[in-house]
Amino acid sequence: MRSLGEMLVSALLFSFLLLWRSTTRFAVVVLLVTGCCFLGYYFAVSNVPDEYFWYATLGSNPTEAWEYASSYRGPDLLLLMTWLLPSLAAAALLWRRAPLLQHRLGRTLGWLSLALWVAWASVGVAKGYSLKKAISRLERVYPQALAQGFVQYQSNAISLYHTPPAQAPAAPPMVDVLVVVLGESASAHRWSLLGYNGAPTNDSLMPLRDQFVVLPVTANGNNTGKTLPVLITGQRMSPLPESGALTYLDWAHAAGFRVESMGNQVAEGFFNVAMRQRSDRFLQLQNGALDGALSKPFTQTLANKQLPLLVTLHLYGSHPRVEKRYPAEQARWTDPYDNSIRYTSDLLTEWIQQLNALPKVRAAMVYISDHGQDFPVCGGSYSHGATRSAYEVPLMLWANQALRDTQPAWWESLLQQQLMAVDTKGVPRYNSLLMAQWLKTLLGQAPSPNDLPTTHYQLNMPEITGAYPPAEDASNCGPWTAQVQALHPAAVR
Repeated sequence: MRSLGEMLVSALLFSFLLLWRSTTRFAVVVLLVTGCCFLGYYFAVSNVPDEYFWYATLGSNPTEAWEYASSYRGPDLLLLMTWLLPSLAAAALLWRRAPLLQHRLGRTLGWLSLALWVAWASVGVAKGYSLKKAISRLERVYPQALAQGFVQYQSNAISLYHTPPAQAPAAPPMVDVLVVVLGESASAHRWSLLGYNGAPTNDSLMPLRDQFVVLPVTANGNNTGKTLPVLITGQRMSPLPESGALTYLDWAHAAGFRVESMGNQVAEGFFNVAMRQRSDRFLQLQNGALDGALSKPFTQTLANKQLPLLVTLHLYGSHPRVEKRYPAEQARWTDPYDNSIRYTSDLLTEWIQQLNALPKVRAAMVYISDHGQDFPVCGGSYSHGATRSAYEVPLMLWANQALRDTQPAWWESLLQQQLMAVDTKGVPRYNSLLMAQWLKTLLGQAPSPNDLPTTHYQLNMPEITGAYPPAEDASNCGPWTAQVQALHPAAVR
């Protein structure tokens, strides 16, 4: 009833648009597009459009947009069409009959609503409201949430561009070479190293098994716009300080590292711009390249021997559509998602072997995926969604022999985290903030007490773990959003 009341109030407040033909037709188009945005986005990720909707929309090019659309789930598309078809018919009728308010009572209501907006604007100007504050006061007026999300997106973008000074390391860095691999759309549920038995998706990493730890963690969101800022900053994005946020690239600069970043994302969103701003060298690959194209520039960077060195490799990973994310000749199985995970594992193995070959350096590699995907068992193809598999991602840290030998206590603590990775119910004990804590330790930064990589009730769990991953069936197709809110502080607005 509350939502219905808010919709009626919103309709009355915007009734002045129906006074004239041009504004009536404008309103028809805006409401049609807005409705598609709200419902289409909600069906895709179980969330109303907010600033992360704009991250995804403005950070995509036509190729990526088409791949999103072609992976849209069939049942959700049918639901969207049950709204869209009647709405198109209504829009055509309203277009022909514009303007609608032609009688005295209707026109009086229209002029009254316009007067209310003029009064509101006058009060806002008199009180010195910013656009962000003015729109936030109207968040329950439809469709202001879309405008509010855009303003918040702009605010966050500006804040993330700011680079406040980073404190000098509290301790000497533990590494000479650090590689951070930011994966895409890879669910922990399909990593054979974490218990998946449908295919040996991580088989190429097995000969290196004693050199790394790997565990499932909970991501704060189910799309790149929500998760990537949290991964690179190690903190919540809501609210984001206007002075900006430090990233692991800034921590590395403070420790005297040369910082190089290489991206293979189809669209260069503002996160890539923020990484470019913080990098001594930034490389954006051509659209359509497979992630293996990162190997050549990575090899060249290592050959330059400019130490200490931080390298970021931003993958396209298992992004929809997954059958396009690996060479056709490397399709080992019928399941394209498993093939994409295996391809990423092969690349990680290749890059680790290159790091292992470096003489007289302490080297580490950290890999994490930004989020996972919904699986076909839940309807449709592999796509963005809100089931458990969309929120649980693999986190891996590899360390070479020199690093493990010089930091035995640190390495033992990582082995303990790996041992205690899931609780008795098989739910990950840690969230994706753990990566930032690992990076801070490696770069000599003091850990932050503000955002914990685990929840309070899990800190003293007994040394018993449940089965992982969960069964891949319809029983796990429900939304996992509420659980994420409890498991990840950066998921709470």
